[in-house]
Amino acid sequence: MIATPRRSARTASALVLSTALLGSLVACSTPGAAGARTPVVPTGESAGYIEATGAFGSQPEVEFPTPLQTDGAQQAVIDAGEGDPIARGQIVDFQVSLFNGENGELITASAYDDEEAPLRRTAGAELDLLAEAVQCAQVGSRIAVTGTIADVFGADTLDPSLGLGNDDAVVMVLDVQAAYLGRATGIPQLGASGIPAVVTTPDGIPGVTIPNEEPPTELRSHTLVLGQGPAIEEGDRAVVHYTGLLWSTRTVFDSSWDRGAPATLTITSFDNDPNGVVPGLAEGLVGRTVGSQVIVVIPPELGYPTGQAPATIPDGSTMVFVVDILGIED
Repeated sequence: MIATPRRSARTASALVLSTALLGSLVACSTPGAAGARTPVVPTGESAGYIEATGAFGSQPEVEFPTPLQTDGAQQAVIDAGEGDPIARGQIVDFQVSLFNGENGELITASAYDDEEAPLRRTAGAELDLLAEAVQCAQVGSRIAVTGTIADVFGADTLDPSLGLGNDDAVVMVLDVQAAYLGRATGIPQLGASGIPAVVTTPDGIPGVTIPNEEPPTELRSHTLVLGQGPAIEEGDRAVVHYTGLLWSTRTVFDSSWDRGAPATLTITSFDNDPNGVVPGLAEGLVGRTVGSQVIVVIPPELGYPTGQAPATIPDGSTMVFVVDILGIED
């Protein structure tokens, strides 16, 4: 644990946030005019019946004819955004409302609140209809998605007391708010003396080899992959994937990759902001650019104060972080 985010993901009732979602997975295609995109979830008639009003990013007023019938998962664009189409593997933030197709009643919704985190998915993730629905969408879009309970949640997975069967239709309205990189995408850089070596899997997960020597006594920060995006400024909220290790034991104590979801960190010292990160990590990331992979070696005096570190980090530890900078929140 390296920081306490300002916002925490909403724990919702249910249905949308914690259950594996099922859909068909294909790649975006580009037929016809330049820049045109065919969505992963196919355009369909039932989704075209959905109307939604209200400001983007706020909970919409949704209308559709009931009872609604749908033949598999379908989608339709209610309002097109002006952002770039989202590629497979990007990290996507969005809000969603889910309705009963039989009677139009709201089943559950995300927070629609600046003080709470939006939902976040990796575009195109398998067995996740929400993740498939946002792939190929443009940032800033409001889209409708229809499907059966089985399409969305998988067959025979819901509590029977909810009164929803496998073939019952559901309607989702998504506001696609932001998209970030899925991993560092910049230009590989040469290593540096005394800096641990890093290799990555095809999916971007880093493996770190710490040299068999005493740790440095000063902060070291080195760019392994140089991204071409904007530079992080003090106080920015950066979306990152990271792995943290102890120099002494060469063991991982924390990894967003292991959790399968990136973190959002406030890039300032927790001496200045209780929601910030350890001082050495903040210093090592300020000025680094989106798309970069950075390794930061943090001596004890720039880490946690004595007695305040998580149980996985002994007092006096030299920490090593490998950080993929995926984006900066607005």
